[in-house]
This record gives sequence, structure tokens and C-alpha cells, in this order.
Amino acid sequence: MTTGRKSSRQQPSLSTRDIARIAGVSRTQVSYVLNGTGSTHVSAEKRKYILEVIKKFGFRPDNSAQTLRRGYSSEFAVFFPAPYNSRIANIIGTIHEKGLAGNCVVTQYSWNSQNNPERKNEAFRAMLARRPLGIFCSLLDLDRGDIDEAMAGGVDRILVLDGERHTDLATFYMPFEEIGRIAAAHLLELGHRHIALIRPIDQTQNRIFNLRYRGVMSAVAAAGNTAIDILDFPKIVMGPSLDAAKTVVAALLSLAKRPTALYAYSDDFALPLMRALHEAGFSIPRDIAVLGTDDLPYGELSIPSLSTIRFDEDALGERAVALINSLITGESAEARFFQEPEPYLIRREST
Repeated sequence: MTTGRKSSRQQPSLSTRDIARIAGVSRTQVSYVLNGTGSTHVSAEKRKYILEVIKKFGFRPDNSAQTLRRGYSSEFAVFFPAPYNSRIANIIGTIHEKGLAGNCVVTQYSWNSQNNPERKNEAFRAMLARRPLGIFCSLLDLDRGDIDEAMAGGVDRILVLDGERHTDLATFYMPFEEIGRIAAAHLLELGHRHIALIRPIDQTQNRIFNLRYRGVMSAVAAAGNTAIDILDFPKIVMGPSLDAAKTVVAALLSLAKRPTALYAYSDDFALPLMRALHEAGFSIPRDIAVLGTDDLPYGELSIPSLSTIRFDEDALGERAVALINSLITGESAEARFFQEPEPYLIRREST
């Protein structure tokens, strides 16, 4: 009796020996390509051909066996807190879109730093338990002790995003200090000599704020005769809100002398602050100029439109992929990917 379903015989799985025979190379060379190692033993042309054979025949290595044999998996871990800002979301999206060398699988590990910091430790332990080939993370979230622990566990391909340069770590450098300098220079050029800075209470933003503040003060020192106030943005669960912005505006109104410009740290803070300032009777930029950072899409749509500072985020994503692939293969990335990203000002109606 038939059921109407066609029977099919399962195709036998291929081994690395089969791939080597089909490609006309040694098993060792196939292993080098699969593991992203031995770049000096396999030419770029031959590596490309082996990968084409692997793709054509649908070969999938036994990840569990490889992990046991090598001591690490084929995963390259991306470790950042959620919710992601637009810059990090773009970088991670590009990594997924472009893919990584050596047949590496991109895996994401996240936690909500604002709700429960202990979740970071849980995510970190889960990541290390998977024995990833490498990690892309931020020293704004992890510290040197965490990096040392990962290295002690055998993870030696680590790319860190940070606002400071490091000679002993592969670093995706972000010029946060330069952002602060550009912000202050712009406001000073417009004639503002009393500037308020917004400081997020969220501890994960501390180092970024301090680096930007250093950049602001370098511009102020060169100009002279400028007053700086720091206003704390209240700690909240998921992100800036109008109620929190109203608290900041109330603090601004209580100052003995009101600033004429406000560097709001990010567009996420600037936009609710502009609404709160408007409700308090301020005209922007006549009474107070407002400047953000990140160039979020809706900043251009606000009334007035928001002046901001941004990076070329597509270029940042491509840079992350190139630097990670360099760690995986041992081959140097193109010189352009080692050039430091340059933030730039977009002036609109709010300044």
C-alpha cells in the first residue's frame, strides 16, 4: 500500500577527505580553509576554489567534532548590550549581511544593561561556554578583567570597540573625544560662551561622556572665556522620555545664569529636550541652541530640525567586517580600514 509520498534516499554526507579529492587538494588545505588558518599555506585563488567546492556540494562540517578537536567552535561572537543604538545596530547588521571569512558563523549575545547588570555576566558566561573562535565587543561594556578571562579560556581573536587606542588589543577605535571637540567648536563659532552639557546617568555611558567632555574642554580651553554647566539626564529604563527631559529643563531654569547652547549628548536626548524647552517657552535656536549626536532619521523631521554629528555608518560596518576577517585569517586588512573614522557636523535649524 502506498501513501502517495515519494520515498527518498538520504544523500551520504561528505567528509573533508571527499572535498579534498574533488578539489584536488590535500585534507590539510581544506582544514586550513574551514578553520580560517594557515593563510601562508593556501593561496587566495586556491582558497576561493575550495570554498566554491564546499558551497557547490553543500558540505557542512561537524561543528561539535571540530570544537572538541580544535578547542573552539566556528562561531564568532558579537557581544553588545540591547537595545542597540543606531550605530551599533548598523555595524552588527553589516557583519551579518557580509558574513565572515573561514566559514565562521556570527552569533549575538546581548543583555539589557539598564534593567539588570547581572544579565551581562550571564550572557558573558554563556558566550564563553560556547568556546567561540573570537569575540567582537566593547570596552565600554566589558573591562580588561573580562578580556583577560576570555583569553585565558583560549579566545585570542578579540576585536574591541573603544574610544581610546590600545597597543596590546585589536581596536576598533571610535573618536568620541573628537565628537566633543567638534560639538564645542561649532557652538563656540556661533558665539556661544555659556554651554550646558547633558550627562546620562546610565553608567554604561560614563566613559563616552567623559571622553566627549575632554574634547569639549580642549575646544573651550583654546577659545577661553566660556562657562560650562553639566546637567544630568535622569536614569530611566529603556531610553529618554519627555518627563525626564522636563526634569532637565527644570534644572536648567534653576541656574543663576542660563546657558545659550545645549549639547544634548545624543539625538535620543536632544529631541525630547527640544519639546520640553518649547513647552517651557524657549524658542530654538533664538533662546537656546540644541545640538545632538548620531543623526537619527527623525532628527531631520523635527521642528526645528536637529543639528547633529554623525559617522558614515556604512563605512563603520565594512571596517568591522574587515578587521574581524583579518583576525580570523591572519591576513592584513586593506590600509583604508585602519584609517580612523571621522565624525562630521550636520548643521540644521536648531543651532
